[in-house]
Amino acid sequence: MKTAAAKRRSVWVLTAAGIACDFTSGANLNVCQDSIPAPCGAIAHCVMGESDFVQGSFPGSQTLIVRTSVPKIITFQFVFTNREAAGTSLTLTSTEPDCSEQFSYTSQGDLFELAGPDGVLSFPIQMTTAGDHLVQFQSDAYCNYEMRYE
Repeated sequence: MKTAAAKRRSVWVLTAAGIACDFTSGANLNVCQDSIPAPCGAIAHCVMGESDFVQGSFPGSQTLIVRTSVPKIITFQFVFTNREAAGTSLTLTSTEPDCSEQFSYTSQGDLFELAGPDGVLSFPIQMTTAGDHLVQFQSDAYCNYEMRYE
């Protein structure tokens, strides 16, 4: 017989699996494991397109390139699964193609609470010029993630 806590965990796991499935529906998994010369002397692991998503685990970090054809605001979205501990921060930094400027997001508080009832943490980042933007993110949470942008 399941305890009330076990039942709640089962419901949460099924809900999280549904959120992740909807989140990636129609998107392509980019394994993001290459070594690509990137702006500012960095090495990126992939060039991520608008129809891509990446996945990984925290604690940890990822470095990738987001290519834009015009200046725009991009909304990054994270779904967290296999949640063990929320940690205290997630930081994402986008560097302009000429390395002259950076735009960052740093979470304040529990990542899982910030993701809200839909389970998706979303935030905008300004990209002021067209080209290859170096994007780096990291977190001290203990979980898996899927990330995409629009």
